[in-house]
Amino acid sequence: PRWSHGRAALVGDAAYCPSPVSGMGASLALVGAYVLAGELARHANHQAAFAAYEQLMRPYVTLAQKLPPGVPWIAHPKSRLGVSLLHRVLWLASGPLLPLRQRLSGASPADKIDLPDYSIALPPLG
Repeated sequence: PRWSHGRAALVGDAAYCPSPVSGMGASLALVGAYVLAGELARHANHQAAFAAYEQLMRPYVTLAQKLPPGVPWIAHPKSRLGVSLLHRVLWLASGPLLPLRQRLSGASPADKIDLPDYSIALPPLG
């Protein structure tokens, strides 16, 4: 229900539990680490930083956790029909129509967050 307790906060797979099928594990981990570090630099106390981190990340994580209909079932077929369907999907995904299909279906969940600029929260180096 929350990604922090006391003075500890979770990021990456430990916090967000993305499906391996989503392909979002590394993106979530990197964005989460960036946002957590930025919020810790921006806020005077860790409780406020953790709350802001979760408020910014929760919608992004929720979107990344959504899987298309039929996933992950299609990757684990249990019948001849299922195996045939998997082969057809893989054939379509590897074909030249993939870029067209991606444009029609919208952007990746990785593109669905506006990252804050934390450079103003950090003291100058040196």
